[in-house]
Amino acid sequence: MLHAIKHGLRNLVTLTGRDGRKQFWLYAVFLLLLRWVVSTVATVPLMASTMNTAFTAARNSTDPAATATAVQANITAALPQIMILGIVISLITAAMLLSSLVRRLHDSGLSGWFALLPGVPYLISLAAAPREVAHTMAVMQQQGPGHPGAALHATNWSIAAIGWLALALLVAVAARPSTPGTNRYGPEPVDLDA
Repeated sequence: MLHAIKHGLRNLVTLTGRDGRKQFWLYAVFLLLLRWVVSTVATVPLMASTMNTAFTAARNSTDPAATATAVQANITAALPQIMILGIVISLITAAMLLSSLVRRLHDSGLSGWFALLPGVPYLISLAAAPREVAHTMAVMQQQGPGHPGAALHATNWSIAAIGWLALALLVAVAARPSTPGTNRYGPEPVDLDA
């Protein structure tokens, strides 16, 4: 796996040549794990603030509704920061995956332009995120803390479906079999573990 990661990182801006399926998927899993770690580390301070608010409100008030209101206000205040952070991390990891996806497409005999198939729906879902977060925040504030499922009901499922479509299209184009031997994009990729 380390060879696949090194290869992916060394070729971040290389849009020529070919990457085999194993190379691509090992690198994609690395990016997924990296994204998860960075997102978790980045949101810990925001979550710690929410927990601190909850404990402080619970300690200073005997009214559970007041505690719930304070926690919800803190969560609502943190949502825009979490959203911006999520979009930035998503764009960075997508950019890091792009060249490897183009080379993977080349390996299956397709033009790198086919990366637009998953890329466009993914960018649409990211572009819709600010509006969706604003809508969720409005619903949460309108419903109040007594309705913990308000955020779930506020979700625009068509935008969520576009995000899932992007993932399905990524898997579909990246899982295609390799073209044996040399193709118009270059020689067959070397197994990096060999």
